[in-house]
Amino acid sequence: MARTIRQIKSAMTQQFMNDSVIIDRYGFAAGSTFESTFSAVSLESIWFSIVAAAIYVLETLFDAFKEDVDAKIAQAVLASIPWYHKISLEFQYGDSLVFDEQTQQFIYPEIDESKRIVKYAACRDLGGMVYVIASKDNGSGDPAPLSADELTAFTSYLQERKPAGVLLQAASFSPDQVQVSMTIQYNPQVLMADGRLIADPSIYPVEDAINAYLENIVYGGELNKTRLVDAVQAAAGVRDVVLSGVSVKPGSSSEFEPVVGNNYTSVGGSFVSNNLRSGITYVLSL
Repeated sequence: MARTIRQIKSAMTQQFMNDSVIIDRYGFAAGSTFESTFSAVSLESIWFSIVAAAIYVLETLFDAFKEDVDAKIAQAVLASIPWYHKISLEFQYGDSLVFDEQTQQFIYPEIDESKRIVKYAACRDLGGMVYVIASKDNGSGDPAPLSADELTAFTSYLQERKPAGVLLQAASFSPDQVQVSMTIQYNPQVLMADGRLIADPSIYPVEDAINAYLENIVYGGELNKTRLVDAVQAAAGVRDVVLSGVSVKPGSSSEFEPVVGNNYTSVGGSFVSNNLRSGITYVLSL
């Protein structure tokens, strides 16, 4: 923001009065100020006022140029993956986009948070197409698939907001179901033989640890077997963990398939466990 002419002149005169060469030439007394030394109509004061006015004009021009550049940047569409994620969460179900002549973009005339049903989104660059997975909230804070009508409206919305020429596909699925096969060596002083906590038999620490790990995977992220084992290893009463395998069943599939390798990227964007108890074997560790 441009300084005032008074501020610019003050900064210049302070520097002038503190310059050792100037002090020596003029013979200023210690602590002298410009105003107490030079009158408003002195040659020095007039020159400083002229220069300060010129600097003020220049700073004002710089401000105007910056505002113009900022306005052009704001109007431009930076179609990055984070941008697709941002606009996905801005979708308002039941509202129609309008074209803004000023920004040359499609926007909502009014923002209505109650209509923004997409609460989870993951955007992936497939090297020729942008793939967007989206889910709404099931009411308990967990992802749930969009209905057919909601997905159709969401896809139409993205097609209007994306830059021309970009291929885009949107999808919405139920969370991927996860089954595990593992052996737990447990501490009999802490856990019962069926995995319940002795101090509170309503709690299954291993199952809770697995569910907590799955819930905390970022939407659209990966299941990592090593981190899964680490989460179980940290559960109360667990002395050792042997993971035999992990199987998954995406919402778009009818069969569980084993996870090959250490990582698995969710198809539906999120994970939920399936019948954990039947896949966990507890072995006494003395």
